[in-house]
Amino acid sequence: MFSNTKTAELLKKFAKVNVEDIQDADLRAKAAKLKGKQGGFTLLELLVVVAILAAIAGTAAIALQDTDARASAAAHVAMMDELNKGVRTFRVLNKNTLPTNFDSLVQTSATDGSTDAAVLSVAAIEDIALLDLQADAAEALNGGGINSLRYVHNNAAADPADAGDCSDIEGLINSRGNAVVAGNIFLSPAANGCGYSFSVADQDSAADGFQFTNLPKVAIWTGGYERVMGQAGQGFDGTTIATDGSALTAGVVDAPVLMAVGLGPSSNLFNANDLGGMTTVPVYRHVSESEYNRFVALFNIGTVTSATTWESSDQVTLTAIVDGAGDTKEEELGEWDGTRNTI
Repeated sequence: MFSNTKTAELLKKFAKVNVEDIQDADLRAKAAKLKGKQGGFTLLELLVVVAILAAIAGTAAIALQDTDARASAAAHVAMMDELNKGVRTFRVLNKNTLPTNFDSLVQTSATDGSTDAAVLSVAAIEDIALLDLQADAAEALNGGGINSLRYVHNNAAADPADAGDCSDIEGLINSRGNAVVAGNIFLSPAANGCGYSFSVADQDSAADGFQFTNLPKVAIWTGGYERVMGQAGQGFDGTTIATDGSALTAGVVDAPVLMAVGLGPSSNLFNANDLGGMTTVPVYRHVSESEYNRFVALFNIGTVTSATTWESSDQVTLTAIVDGAGDTKEEELGEWDGTRNTI
C-alpha cells in the first residue's frame, strides 16, 4: 500500500495522463473508467451525505418547533400593553371620558335583549357569563363615556347586505359566499356583520331599528380576580363569580364586578380622527377562523355586596386587557417563553 502522500502524487500524475494516448484498448478503457470515477461520488458517499443532511434538517425542525405560534404570542403581549395604554390615554386626552361602542360579546334572538340573550356563540373566551345591567350601573357607564354597546342580532331581519343568515352565525362566518368574518360580526348588516348599537344613555330609544324594553345584559368576567388584578385580587382568593344570567348566585363580598367587552372596529377607540384614537384594531390569532378574534377589556362597573347582590361603582375604570381566549398578559407570556402550550 502507498502512503497518503505517495497516493496523492500518483493521482496527480494520473490526472495529467491523456487516456487517448494509451495504445492498449483494454488498458485505455480501464483508465477512462477510473478517470470518470474521479469526477464524482460513489453511491455510498452520496448516502452518507443524504443521512447527514437529514440529521441536520431534523435538528433544525425541533429547534424551530412552534416558532410561529410563539412569535404570535409575543406580538399578543405587545398588543395587550398597547391596548391598555390606549384606553387610558384616550381617557386622559378626552377629559376623563372612556371610549364607547365596544362589542358586548352578547347575542340576542329577539328585539328585547334583556329577556332573550346569550354569550356570543363564536366567542373563544370561556370565562364570561351574563348579568343584567342595573340602572345605576348604566348611568355610571354613560357618565364615564361608555354610552353604547354593540350586540349581535341572530335573526333573519338583521342579515348582512351581501347575503347570509344571522340565525346561523358560525355558518355565516364559515361561508365562502360572503364577506363576513368573525372579528367583524358586531358590525352592522350594511357592513357585512350582524350587529347593532344599543344606547346605554337612553333606555327608551330604538337603535338601528331594534329596541330593548329593559336594561340589557352584559358579559362579566368569571375567571377569578387574582388572575387579572394581581396583588389587589389576592383578597378574593381567586374565587370565580357565578350568575344565573340575570343576577349573581355566588359572589365574594367586596369583589369587583368586571364587565367584559370586545375591542372591535366599531369602537371610537380606533377612530384615528378622535383625539387619542388608535390607528389599528389588533387581531388575536390563537383562535379558529370561525371564532371571534378580538382582545377583551375588563371594566370595573360595580362591587359585590352579598353572595347574590351587587351595587354599581361611582366611576367605571379599566382593570385589565385579556386576549381573545381569556388569557392574561402573564399567561400569554408563558406561551411566548414555551412554558405553556400555544394551542
